[in-house]
Amino acid sequence: MELITLNCPACGAPVEGAINPNQPFTCTACNSTIVSTDWTASGKLICSDCGTENSGRNKYCTSCNSVLQAGCPFCYTQNNIKGRYCKQCGVDLQKAWRRQKTWLTERESREAERRQQIQKIKQDSQANLQRLLLKLDEPWNHPMAISGIVNYGADAVEGLVRLLDSEDPDARYGAALALGNIRDQRAIPSLIKSLNDKHPTVRFFAMDALGKLKATEAAPAIGELLDDESPNIRKHANNVLLSFNTAESFQILREKSRPKWWPFEG
Repeated sequence: MELITLNCPACGAPVEGAINPNQPFTCTACNSTIVSTDWTASGKLICSDCGTENSGRNKYCTSCNSVLQAGCPFCYTQNNIKGRYCKQCGVDLQKAWRRQKTWLTERESREAERRQQIQKIKQDSQANLQRLLLKLDEPWNHPMAISGIVNYGADAVEGLVRLLDSEDPDARYGAALALGNIRDQRAIPSLIKSLNDKHPTVRFFAMDALGKLKATEAAPAIGELLDDESPNIRKHANNVLLSFNTAESFQILREKSRPKWWPFEG
């Protein structure tokens, strides 16, 4: 596109001589540095690959689909992708974009390393959790193992719930004890099921966990333990139902406290 006249935007003096787009030159009147771009006066952008005029809003050429514009890394103004200097702030775009690309590549590399490290930490953490869960098979390991498991919080619940079905009663009651300390609502159905466990220690700690969880839906099942063979379980069942403080739990306590021969209702 031929330029007929051009005036310095700083002082208004006419600029003489050949002017190359995207190359800086100096105004002879005020010594201002000026850069002429390959944008048309109407705001259209000339494709550097095929010469087609495109709307100044286009990012891709309508004729050859080449990339037309990219944002300046400093002022974010959209510029010709092959332009040398930003039309807004004058920064060397090609140099700035090369630096930006290098920085983005380095950042992605660091991010990939960070993701790998996080994944390794997670894997190590899960392996450690599994080791702690295995230690629940021996009662003398419980204090240390449960303390460590509780630190995993919600992440440990799934493994503990599975242990409630273990063949080892020590692992079952250790899991119930840990779930009571973690207090995650997802454990409630499995803990209610454990109230029927054949080992009294498992029944006790399952009930204790449900009490800590305020699992009032377990009240009927806990009420059945008011007739348990173990006096400690019967006493704790009474205390847990009292702690629920609901009409249902009090009704269960009243009904269970009546003599078997009690002839009246209400």
